[in-house]
Amino acid sequence: MKQPISIIIGLISMVLAGGATAQFGTPVIEELEVSPPVPARLPDGRPNWTGFWIVPNGLLDTYRGPSGVDGQAPGTNTRSARRQDIPPLKEPYETMYVEALRKSAAGELSDPVAACFPPGMPRVMVMIYGMEILQTPNVISITSEWGPATRRIWMDLDEHPPLEELDPTYQGHSIGRWEDDTLVISTVGIREDVPLDFGQLPHSPRLHVIERFTEVRPGVLVNELTVEDPEVFEEPWTSRYVYVYRPDFRLQEFVCQENNRNIDADGHSVFE
Repeated sequence: MKQPISIIIGLISMVLAGGATAQFGTPVIEELEVSPPVPARLPDGRPNWTGFWIVPNGLLDTYRGPSGVDGQAPGTNTRSARRQDIPPLKEPYETMYVEALRKSAAGELSDPVAACFPPGMPRVMVMIYGMEILQTPNVISITSEWGPATRRIWMDLDEHPPLEELDPTYQGHSIGRWEDDTLVISTVGIREDVPLDFGQLPHSPRLHVIERFTEVRPGVLVNELTVEDPEVFEEPWTSRYVYVYRPDFRLQEFVCQENNRNIDADGHSVFE
């Protein structure tokens, strides 16, 4: 049973405000007991990450929704908090962000995710319901069960097309390369109307997301995700996400429109 979108949104805000490790209560990496992918490497010698990965101590590990937990869902009271982990914003983006936070605190701002629009990059990497990774020599696919949404990382391209030739999308255009056993992903072309978090943190068309995936120990994958946007932020900033391998899980179908508790009987967002 998938959890209400309102719970998901709170978790998104919580994770993006402070990183997946601390906010989901993840134990230190050395204490995680997980089974690694088998075999450890593919025929080409690259690490084998094919399979299903989840956030440790996230929804699929510990939180089972209102029927199984008393009290408020974790993170649902942080939707209007200003993030402390980001550098200063330039104008007019600082004013836009402050106004978005004000509207959110007043209940006047709805997130498009509440209406079942895709979360987009980079917050899809919060991976509320986990992700499936499929590897081939020329493309690596990362599918989020939440959304659902699939990212395709083109391993056979050395450069992005010019921005003026790209049609902006929710997931953007991603290319990847290996640096030893670290997968480095560069993503551009993300739609400008896709906020970076639930607080509607803005970005410009020049947004560039760089990820470095490393299996720090068998079955534990760390993604260091850096946001660069010289039009909006004074300097780049980095968030850290942790995922663990779950061979007993499989990607499931999730249709937001069939279990969207943020839309009333008339089809209006409850946040409006």
